[in-house]
Amino acid sequence: MILFFIYVILSSSGIILFKLGSADLSVKMVNNQLNMNFPSLSLLGLLCYLLSFVLWMIIISKADVSFIVPLGLGITNVLILVGSVVFLKESISTNAMIGIALILAGTLLMNYK
Repeated sequence: MILFFIYVILSSSGIILFKLGSADLSVKMVNNQLNMNFPSLSLLGLLCYLLSFVLWMIIISKADVSFIVPLGLGITNVLILVGSVVFLKESISTNAMIGIALILAGTLLMNYK
């Protein structure tokens, strides 16, 4: 279960970090050469997301997919929404709040034994 929590944190933070660094992200062709600028926050986000993917492969190989996938996706989506408010200064609408509650309730209901 510890791997699962590490996965959720890495996946969510990877997306938030990539977004934070994406303002200066650029990929373009200059004189027939590919010119790329990846800010350090975007690279750190990419690394977090890559590590989370590796953990995800380990997790789903050892757990019931019908249990772990809805749980992982639900919690990751909620953390991304919370992270976008805290770090990206985005706002949450009433519908988003209701959506968070429904995601959490649905995840719990699906996995209740």
